[in-house]
Amino acid sequence: MQNGEVTSGDLLQYYTIRTWEWTAALPVRSIVPVFATTGIPVWFAKFFSNTHLTQGMHPMLIFRLERSAFLVVSGLIDYSFMSLVPTPGARRLGLLLLASSHVMNTFQVRPFSNSIEAVLVALSLLFLRKISSAKTPDQSYLLHLLAATFVTGIFTRPTFLIFGAPIAYQVALRTFTYASTATRWLRLVVPPLFTAAGACTAFLVADTIYFRGTLNDIVVTPFNFLMYNFAPQNLAEHGLHPRWLHLFVNLPMLFGPWVTWLAVRAIADSPTLFDERNDKSFEVYVLRPTIIQMIILSLTVLSVQPHQEPRFLVPLLLPIIVLIANTGRLAHVGKAFWVSCSIFNFVLAVLFGILHQGGVVPSLFHLHSVVTDASLGTRTNIIYWKTYIPPLHFLGVNERDVLTGLISFVDLAGASQDDFAASLSAGDYDRTFVVTPVAMRYTLPPAIAGCMELNQSIFPHLDLDHISESMEIGVLDGLRLGVYTLSPNCVFV
Repeated sequence: MQNGEVTSGDLLQYYTIRTWEWTAALPVRSIVPVFATTGIPVWFAKFFSNTHLTQGMHPMLIFRLERSAFLVVSGLIDYSFMSLVPTPGARRLGLLLLASSHVMNTFQVRPFSNSIEAVLVALSLLFLRKISSAKTPDQSYLLHLLAATFVTGIFTRPTFLIFGAPIAYQVALRTFTYASTATRWLRLVVPPLFTAAGACTAFLVADTIYFRGTLNDIVVTPFNFLMYNFAPQNLAEHGLHPRWLHLFVNLPMLFGPWVTWLAVRAIADSPTLFDERNDKSFEVYVLRPTIIQMIILSLTVLSVQPHQEPRFLVPLLLPIIVLIANTGRLAHVGKAFWVSCSIFNFVLAVLFGILHQGGVVPSLFHLHSVVTDASLGTRTNIIYWKTYIPPLHFLGVNERDVLTGLISFVDLAGASQDDFAASLSAGDYDRTFVVTPVAMRYTLPPAIAGCMELNQSIFPHLDLDHISESMEIGVLDGLRLGVYTLSPNCVFV
């Protein structure tokens, strides 16, 4: 939800919490991809709004705009797939596998930088195909499009370089083969390099003006990203993982053990499988080695880093399914494969798309209606405890109201009970709302729990960090997030 925090804060003057990636001292994220994906829909909504934004535009609309924008953008992955798998039968089965993936139905419809990166990887493979099949120099505009796509990918996430390197190698190889001489090759590739330089300059100017307000101190977000991630102490703050996590846990969890196994088989059998066909098509001699190199290179480089989140591998979804589909094996896997894949993706889609921290956003919608309906001058304190960072642009509170003290917000994350108790007595407010899993209320001392009156119960909400506490109180209550009103008569010392 980081993209929405930035765009809503800038365009709607909402109070938001910006993560470490957006610090003015060392910004590591470019503003251009963020505004291109979530900023434009919000800007249009603001433009066509005829009333005061905090009153007239409900955060639910912003939520739907964000998801709809990424849903539309994710269609480019489907379009790319259609061009990369030429056989109708394999294309149909591959699309079924792609559409049923929980990655497409969760990650790709959420405003993650990894989701944008996945789309750009798909487009790069599409341009590779078109460049490889071009017969005349008139198609050189594709090189310019690819150059601009690469620059956008690098400024979206510098890890795009890892996924894009095999594509760049194949493009250089194919264009050199087409040009036949070094001089003609340079004439072919130098203009796109100027396009890349121009696109890079545009990103640098936009980011520098956004973060500095002047061009005197150039901001290079990809460089800052690398410097931040090369510092072990920074990675330790986000959690350190074993270096085998991507290969043995994250990859099967994202794509399913059966799809992962088919990909491994396709890689292992590729020399004999494709040699037996004696096929000199693009899918065999260009696309296959490119995807295999991309998978191996990305897994190797990303596994070197000790901080490994599953979403880092999201851009591999399309390449892996394209690789499998072009082997023709999907036509022979049987019903058991499709049934088990469907069950796997359904369970993971429900887990990560609905249950996991599923009550946080609805709780913000509820609090928005409560806060906006309050009497003028009512001072409100909102405390979140034992949840992930709430995307506050869905609360829809004007930054002015927070600066004047009319509304206060505290995110305690996973703080101890002592810190939670201390926060209850901090400040002088007319009312205080506490948002925490229902199971967490049962762990509090009676003196505190007795002062928390349930205002709204939100189902479902799965707190994976406190499974044991949730199970102790039963499934129904254990899967609920509570919005509590703190009794003004209670005194906390």
